[in-house]
Amino acid sequence: MTDRGDLRGSATRLQPDPVLRRLAIVGWLLAAAALTLGVTALWLATDNPEIRHTSRGDPYPCLAPWNTVLNDADNRPGGEPASDEDDINARCRVAGEDRFDVAVVFGVAAVGTGAAAIGVTYARGRRDRRLSW
Repeated sequence: MTDRGDLRGSATRLQPDPVLRRLAIVGWLLAAAALTLGVTALWLATDNPEIRHTSRGDPYPCLAPWNTVLNDADNRPGGEPASDEDDINARCRVAGEDRFDVAVVFGVAAVGTGAAAIGVTYARGRRDRRLSW
């Protein structure tokens, strides 16, 4: 016959570690947050901002923020020269630069959150190996 204490010891060994379970949940949440932040940064960098109250109509679409900032693109309207083309160019440049700055912040946050997710996953793996000895 087996001693009752032996049964309890083997039963507790089979139960999962609650810290490992929490670390897994935190890791997945951080990974999801990093993915969301990264997609948002990409959208902010590529989506064309719009300005209002121009001679070309409302709303007037500007070039993509990455194109305005990285390629120093000209946002002057095509076709017949507009009476307020300098104003349109300046306002589109400001809108593109502002949106690109926000996209960079989101991108840096995505990288930091992704690094935290990797760190939590690494810590979980170390704890799991330590407990399995």
